[in-house]
Amino acid sequence: MNELAPTPSDVLVERRGAVYTVRLNRPETRNALLPSTTLRYAEAIEAGAADPTVRVIIITGAGPAFCSGADLVAGMAEAQKRPYAEVIRDGFHRLIKAVVNAPKPVVAAIRGPAVGFGFDLALAADLRIGSRASSYGAVFSKIGLVPDGGSSFTLSRLVGLGRAMELILLGDTFDAARADALGLLNRLVDDDALERETDALADRLAGGPPMAYRLAKRNLHGGLTGELQGALDAEIEAQVQCLASADRVEGVQAFLQRRKPNFSGR
Repeated sequence: MNELAPTPSDVLVERRGAVYTVRLNRPETRNALLPSTTLRYAEAIEAGAADPTVRVIIITGAGPAFCSGADLVAGMAEAQKRPYAEVIRDGFHRLIKAVVNAPKPVVAAIRGPAVGFGFDLALAADLRIGSRASSYGAVFSKIGLVPDGGSSFTLSRLVGLGRAMELILLGDTFDAARADALGLLNRLVDDDALERETDALADRLAGGPPMAYRLAKRNLHGGLTGELQGALDAEIEAQVQCLASADRVEGVQAFLQRRKPNFSGR
């Protein structure tokens, strides 16, 4: 049975064994984000990232939407109390960094729209599962804005510079089939299978080697901006740690004994 943590009502945290789900809970706005919501969302993800009993984090939304971006009505009223740069940096950017910097896999389970900042948030995850009813779009240019959730970094690395320019400059929304064809999704599933398929992937990741996952994620992100020698040096350092770990011993023994390994993260 899921255990609901005592979090504010617009951000729900659920635990199922080693699987930790953070769910936006503003379905009446299609899970549009207030600045205060982004802060609570980031804090919830950071709590899961710091918990050694958590092996995988799922980010998703309540109801028929993943996240429709920033709340342009109530959110603007909230934002006017502080400089805009501070609002973006302390809330929206903290949320993106919480996802990217989590030392464990983060899976985005996407139903309905993931547009605007919601699109950026989905791109920040390590893996994305989208239902056939999901939709996507870097829609900022439609209202005279630019992306502000890291997609200027993530999108071109996923789809290439030319496609990223098209998606950001035109600002069109597109369906799940195109998102899958562009390589934005790791899994495309029927709408009624989204939770089941997400749970199956999360359980598989939760049974994997936490140390190896943490180091692999670190090296992949480091490799985006580094040089070959730096990547090779980081791989040596990571592999030496893994070779000395209890997980490596367990993995080899399980392989030889033809059984499923029981990784401890040590």
